Order: sequence, then C-alpha cells, then structure tokens
Amino acid sequence: MVPTSTYRLQLNLDFSLTDAAVVVPYLAALGVSHLYLSPVLEAAPGSTHGYDVVEHGQINPELGGTGGLRRLAAACRKAGLGIVVDVVPNHMSVTPEAANAAWWSVLREGPESPYATWFDIDWAAPDNPGRVLVPILGAGLADCLAAGEISVEQDTEGAWVVVYYDHVLPTAPGTADPDDVAATLDAQYYRLCWWRVAASELNYRRFFDITTLAGLRQEEPDVFAATHRLLIEQVRAGTFEGLRIDHPDGLADPEGYLRRLADASGGVWTVVEKILEHDEDLPDTWACDGTTGYEGIARLTRLFLDPVAGHPLAVLYQEITRADPDYEAEARAAKLDVLAGVLQPEVDRLTALALGEAREARADLTRTGLREALCEVLAAFDVYRAYIRPDGTPSLEARGHVVRACEQARSYLPGRSTEVDLIEDLALSGPPEFVMRFQQTCGPVMAKGIEDTAFYRYSRLIALNEVGGDPARFPAFTTGHPRSAVTEFHEANLTVQRSWPLTMTTLSTHDTKRSEDVRARLAVLSEDPRGWAEVAGRLVRLGERHRDTEQGWPDRSTAYFLLQTLVGAWPLSTERATQYMLKAVREAKVYTSWTDQDPAYEAALTNYIESVLEDEEFLAVLTGYVGTLVELGRQNSLAQKLLQLTVPGVPDVYQGQELWDLSLVDPDNRRPVNYGDRTKLLAELGAEPGADTGAPRRPPLLDDSGAAKLLVVARTLRTRREHPEWFGDRATYRPLWASGSAAENVVAFARSESVVTVVPRLVLGLRRGGGWRDTTIPLPEGRWTDVLTGRKHDGGTAYVLRLLRDFPVSLLVRS
Repeated sequence: MVPTSTYRLQLNLDFSLTDAAVVVPYLAALGVSHLYLSPVLEAAPGSTHGYDVVEHGQINPELGGTGGLRRLAAACRKAGLGIVVDVVPNHMSVTPEAANAAWWSVLREGPESPYATWFDIDWAAPDNPGRVLVPILGAGLADCLAAGEISVEQDTEGAWVVVYYDHVLPTAPGTADPDDVAATLDAQYYRLCWWRVAASELNYRRFFDITTLAGLRQEEPDVFAATHRLLIEQVRAGTFEGLRIDHPDGLADPEGYLRRLADASGGVWTVVEKILEHDEDLPDTWACDGTTGYEGIARLTRLFLDPVAGHPLAVLYQEITRADPDYEAEARAAKLDVLAGVLQPEVDRLTALALGEAREARADLTRTGLREALCEVLAAFDVYRAYIRPDGTPSLEARGHVVRACEQARSYLPGRSTEVDLIEDLALSGPPEFVMRFQQTCGPVMAKGIEDTAFYRYSRLIALNEVGGDPARFPAFTTGHPRSAVTEFHEANLTVQRSWPLTMTTLSTHDTKRSEDVRARLAVLSEDPRGWAEVAGRLVRLGERHRDTEQGWPDRSTAYFLLQTLVGAWPLSTERATQYMLKAVREAKVYTSWTDQDPAYEAALTNYIESVLEDEEFLAVLTGYVGTLVELGRQNSLAQKLLQLTVPGVPDVYQGQELWDLSLVDPDNRRPVNYGDRTKLLAELGAEPGADTGAPRRPPLLDDSGAAKLLVVARTLRTRREHPEWFGDRATYRPLWASGSAAENVVAFARSESVVTVVPRLVLGLRRGGGWRDTTIPLPEGRWTDVLTGRKHDGGTAYVLRLLRDFPVSLLVRS
C-alpha cells in the first residue's frame, strides 16, 4: 500500500523496535499511515544510526532482533499502520572486523575469497599489490610492533588471529607465528598500517571519506541477492510496504540496481536519497517513486525569504567577516581542498586510469598534469552525478554536465586543455572502469566539498546552507513581478504532480543541517536586514572582549556563524552550542579538522562561547532580538509545515518535529523524543477534523507548548489518511492566485478541488504593511470547513483576513 504519510523513527540502543511498538498508538492517532524506520539490519555494535551494516542476514539484535520486528509489525497491523524501511546498498562496515563475515573472509583469503567480488578493492594498486589496506593503527607499524601493541594469539575456537587492542583480524592459513609478529603480518592479504596512511594509499572504494565503510558492488547479481534477501523476504511477507534507498549515487549503476530491486520487491513504493540540484530532474528511467525530498526543502526555504535582502545580507556578511561574498568561489575552493585532502585516494585511482589511457594512446601527458585537470573537472561539476552507462550513449543531459564541467576547468587551467580533453573523452565514452569511477567520485566531492565544508565556511544566511540547497540562490526578484518566488513554487508542484506524484516530501531529516523551525526563524532575518545588521554589529562588538586577540580566534566567519546559530536555535545551552560549533569548525577545515585538530583554536572557540553566553550585556541584546522573531518564526513554521503536508507527494514527519523543535545537525537532532507529553497534548486537542458542526473551535496559541504545530500536523495527516484520493497520483493541483494589496504575502492552492491550503509568507513585511486589508483569493465554489478551526466559509471570492483571523494558516475541506 502506498503511504499517505510517514513518520521517521531513529532506532538505536536507547530506542529499539520494542520502543517503537509502544509509540504506535500515538502515531496512529497523529494520522500517519506508515512508520519509516532507520536501517534495521545488524549494524556495528553500539551503532547510533544503523548505516554501518555488518550482517545483511539478520535484524539487528541490539534493536530487538527478529522478535522485536515481529512485535512492531503486529502492533502496526493492529493500528492499521504499515512500515517503510531504510535500505543501505552502497556500503557496509568493516569494523569490528570479526562482525563482518564477508570482510573477514577477504582479509583471510584475499582475492581467492568467495567474497572478494563483494568489495571494490584494487588488488593491483602499486603501493599495496595483492593486499588490502587496513589503516587502524594509532602510530606507525614499526612503533606499534616495538611497543608490543600487536600480537598473534589463538581465539576461543583455536584459530590464530592478529590482535591490536579491540581489533581482531584473521591470519591466512599456515602463516601465524606468535613469536614473529612482523613476519606474520608480512604474510597476510592485508597491510596493517597507521590510520593516516589511508589518506594517500587506500585501495578500496568507501562511503565518502569514511574508511570503515567499504563500498559494495551491487552490480554483481550474487552481491545484490545476498545483501537483499532478508529485506525482500520481509517485503513479500507484508512486513515492509515501502523502501527508502540510501545514497544510490554511490552505486556503479543506480538505474540497473533500482530495476533489479523493483523486480525483486514487486514494485513496492520506493524512494531514493537522491539530492537534486537546481533545475536537475530525477532520471525518468529509474524504477522508483521519487526522492526523499531535499529539493522540496530548498524550494520551501526560498519561498519564505524576502528577495530584496540578498544584496544587503551579502554586504553585511562581508563587513562582519571580511570574507569574499562570492559563494561560487568559496564552493570551488572547498571542493579543491577535499580533493587534495580526504578524497586523495579516489583522485589518485582515477589519475592512474587516465594515465594508462594516455600512455596507450602515446600521449605525452604527465601524472601531475592529469591530476590537476581531473581535480578541476570534479570541482566544476555542479550535480552529484551524471548518469552515463558504459554500454550506451550518454543522454544529452548527462553529456551536458560533463561538457560544462570541462569547459569551466579549461577556463581555470588553460595550460591543461589537452589533459581536460582526455578527461572529457574518458568520462563520456572511456573504458567502463573510468566511466563508473568518475561518476562514483563526483558525489563524494559534492557531499564533502559542499555539504560538509563550504556550508560551514560561508554564512551569508545559514538557513540556505541545507542539503540540496544553494547558499547563493535567493528567490528571484523582478520589478513588477512580485510573485516570482510563489510562481516558482507553484510551477514546481505542478511538475511534481505530473511526473513524480508519489515522491516523498520533508522539512527535516537525520541529515539536515538544522531543523525546519530553526530555518523558519532565520528566514525572518531576510525581512529585517537593517535591524539584523544593527544587532549583529552590536553582538560582534560585544564578543570582541572574549576573543583571543593575540591569535584573532575565533575568526570572524566562525563568530558570525555562531551568531546566526544562536538566533535560530535560542534558547540553546552552552554545552549544545559548544558541541555544535566544534563540529562546525572541524567540518569547515580551515583552522582545525576531524583529522588534524588544533587544540589551541578549539579551546579559544570554547572559551568564547562560554564567555559570551555568560555575558549579561551580550545575552540582553541576543534575547531581546530573538524575542522579536519567535512568533514570526512560528508563523513561518506553521506555513511551511502545512505546505509540505499538502503539496504533491507523500509527506514525512521527522521524529519530534510535530512540536516546535530547534535541533541542529546530528547528533543534536537524534536526541530522545518525549512521546508521553505528545500523547497527552494530542488528546487535549480534541476531536477529528470536521467532527463537530457547532461554533468554531478556539485554536491553540503560538506558545511554547507546540500545540499549534501539533494541531496542523495531526489534522492534516488525518485528512490525508481519510481522503487519499485528494492527494494521490490521480489528484490535481491548482494554484489559487491572490489579489489585493498583500497578494504577494499569501500562498494558496486547491488539491482535487476538494481541499484548499492557505498560508502567509513574509509575515514581518505583512505586519509592517498593515495586514491583509483588501487581499482575496478565489475559493472553488461550494461550502468549506476549516479543519483547524471549524469555521465555515463560502466559495467564491474570499477575504484572506477572514480565512486567517483565528489561526495563522488554513486548511479547508468541502463540507
């Protein structure tokens, strides 16, 4: 059954499958049709997320195992709910080594292992021929051997193993010598080494830059069969009614994988974690129902930004940080940084392939020149991947991505045009290995260079620094066409309804950089660039006395990033602010990083945060300004939530987001959710939508309880569940254009001529402009009931002031 809506649950040791079963009655009352579970297959011990699978053949025992899944499924059936599950096809964890039987076999038997084809290992790598790199040592191998940290011992079953602290590795048959550890290691099919060696010599594909997550070769039929057998069995048994596919861009052939999956699953509802850039379309040949919705997040964020603020906010950013406001330059620099750093092994492997082709063609090109050209081409790529199959002709769209990237690379490296020409030819029609590896590298460059680097360096308005978003893209503004952002929104929804009507929509996920409510509040800054400039300037000056003036730490960019974080997420504890900012600066990789931490810089940053949050004058300015934003931000939150729940697609609610939630990036957004309080609050909200026909109900206030948001979520999800035909693949979408003095401040549309959504936008400007006054929208003919307030309305011309006088947003259904 296709979901009418989903609710994402993050499973872990502290919230198991059994715990999920306990909250099923609440979720059923909330109105969802399906639970959407994070990965459930056995993961590395203590996993907090489940994406580090070690065994595909069983449900994670730490989550409750098969019994826990059975109990959850029974509870869902009783409540009339289905289950959607997260699938991780791209990679699996290789630590602890003994937990992954396939990896253990590869380490023990090398290329002769029956699992050698599972992993994308370069056994012919010149630095480690015939051996796979195992970079787990805390120091050089010689030092670890001299310190006696590595030993050869017998395990509980009598097999000889290599032991290094918590790591246990196999030995090839007949090679173990407990009296000569070095000789034993020399005889293995793996090279045990310092963890830093991975930065230059790693010889297997991984997930982005995470060495412990080795890439899987799903293009091999036996790999697909073994890694999906249990999941497909659960689909066929009716336990799982939908699949969410993690990171398909990492696969050699995403289209082929999805076709095989659809055949095996019977075409069950499937969405893919595909991040679409501006004007990029999901390939229509993919056997899926759409994406997980990141492009919708970006679209909704832009809808609530005042387009005139782009320039003044850029000026403010430059004045405070003294940084170049050109985001494109920042993004290119960030990509080049990760290509020279954490992604060096991937670049080296591609360079070696290109060099081999050059020498075969007798072209006198150097490794250095090819590497420089390759890095510029990869940095110029503006999408996560171009889908080119080595056995076919590239589509015009795929060819266009490659050609444009190469054109840009030539402009930066005119002296390497010959090398770029070769890269272009190889990427479009070269040997299959180069074609596939080039595409599998584009994604990590985008993810690590943009999401995990540039987004933490550039801070004109961090509400735009979101997965699938573009910090440079403020909504269009053309004099005489104030509806440009609204037009973009409606046109995109019409396209989705026509092409991908069952795609997922969302506002928050486990990967978003900040929650939907944080972004909604920060959007208000775009309506107050002058006021924000004054406040930000004062806060920066007040913070100066807490900086390390000798070193100039924290730097101005980090201080401004912190200011926006405090404004968006306030009230924020010192501990949460510090942990978040330490992650932010390590991701930025300017003064410190995850692999090369600078204790002095991080200490200065920590001291700065602690000091400003104890500074009464600083806090007075901060809290005073935040106080002017809270209600406006909550109005934005309700508006964007109602839009997300009613536009074309299947809406997802990330755990806890049915109330106000000011979470930041993980692990902050994975904090426990209090379902007890939510259950009580939901009961207090009363009857089902439209259940009474008496006087209008008094809706909840926009207070700290979050009841107002819960009302919107529950009433809308229940409406969708009761009338799926209004929102499904055969539904219709029609924009309702407003007229009057505040026409640009309202967004409205009808679904299947049976339900109407009306929300405000640019609410600060609306307030300053005198409110709705003469603004109207054309309701379809008939009698309408607002399911949020119970108030009745007639069709035809309707004053927005009357529609929204009781509550900030309106959801009308035919009486």
